[in-house]
Amino acid sequence: MDEVGVMVSHIDQRGGFLRIIPIGGLDPWTLLDKELVFMGGKNSDIVGVVGVDPPHLRKEKPPSRFEELYVDAGFSSRDEVLKSGVMPGTPGTFVGNFRQRGGSVAIGKAFDNRVGCTVLIDTLRDIRNKVSGDVSLYFSWNTQEEVGLRGGINAVVHQVNPHMAFIVETTVAADVPTSSEDVWITRIGGGAALRAYDRSMIANPRLLSAAIELAESNNVKYQVQVNPYGGTDAGGIVHTYGTGVPSLVISTPARYIHSPASLINVEDLRQVENLLRTLLLNLDLIRNKALISEK
Repeated sequence: MDEVGVMVSHIDQRGGFLRIIPIGGLDPWTLLDKELVFMGGKNSDIVGVVGVDPPHLRKEKPPSRFEELYVDAGFSSRDEVLKSGVMPGTPGTFVGNFRQRGGSVAIGKAFDNRVGCTVLIDTLRDIRNKVSGDVSLYFSWNTQEEVGLRGGINAVVHQVNPHMAFIVETTVAADVPTSSEDVWITRIGGGAALRAYDRSMIANPRLLSAAIELAESNNVKYQVQVNPYGGTDAGGIVHTYGTGVPSLVISTPARYIHSPASLINVEDLRQVENLLRTLLLNLDLIRNKALISEK
């Protein structure tokens, strides 16, 4: 659900080349020479490659702006493209290959936020019929977070009117050789990331403290995240809906998000599941510690 991608903006008349714009946060250089797949008509997807001149022919630096990119799907004219079902407005995304080494490392596309979807599905299966007390739980898989935090607040929160919200995400792990430790944000193998701050929200301190206490008492591996860059659906809930909704963001660290392939430690994903399950099975305790009253 809700991965970054592209959209066809123009089709060249002569060669049938596709011009594209980004959907969500994408750097143009991550697309160079990569395969993209578009939702064609007649039940068939159309795969093309983002064109870039080989070094033998290159006169200038490779393209660095979306306006300079084009996708070559082997068409010879605009009419041929349109007959395939591709037209301006057709969405596209990376061609992905999922790979897993043992039970520890996984590489694939759109882990932001396929990983979050997986966590919700596994958790829902696990806690079914186990949650006690007078409580209603709503699980939601939202779209358009990547283009402005739209789906969660507009399609879900207005309908549910929640007392409390847990947002399950994938987040930046910058523990790579090109980054100094002070900007790692999170690290692979560090466990579930509990967010204290990002550009869209500041965590409810009592709710965050209650989550940390539960994590420690249940041997859940976690790391506290301060992210000066991104945002999540929590930003559209905690600060902007009604009189405010205490919200907690729990994330799986992933390297290279918003690119053709990301990398995660599967054990981090399991720690996110463990923490979410623990939170949902202790809602009364969390509500008391965070001073969250019923509305």
